[in-house]
Amino acid sequence: MPIKTCVGAVLYSLSGKIFLMTSPKWNGYIVPGGRIEDGETEERALRREINEELAIEISDLVRLGESEKQPSKDFIDPKMGFHFITYAARAMQTDITPNEEILTYGWYTIDEALKLPLVDSARKAIEGYKRKIKEKR
Repeated sequence: MPIKTCVGAVLYSLSGKIFLMTSPKWNGYIVPGGRIEDGETEERALRREINEELAIEISDLVRLGESEKQPSKDFIDPKMGFHFITYAARAMQTDITPNEEILTYGWYTIDEALKLPLVDSARKAIEGYKRKIKEKR
């Protein structure tokens, strides 16, 4: 089974909302991110992917964790497995310029986000982010 190592971020705005999107590759809402290319660090890959997909910069990166995703019908290639590395990151602006990988997108409260049809890996990322916020309080 092929496994793709990817990095993604729960992007948050100063108002506390998080960014979610849909993509032609996935069946459900996801966090932005993508594949780590040869020689890239996780953070460098994440900054590149966010810039390519949304045309924004990010700051305050905090690693939330890692998870495995078995092949499923969530992804366009149902034989592909994933190793996800997830961060929380502050969006330097909320006005984005989406590329062709984004079908729909928006900024949501955590409660609104958890009611969306999320891909399971996005749900895990958001729940990890929510736990991290509670720890800080």
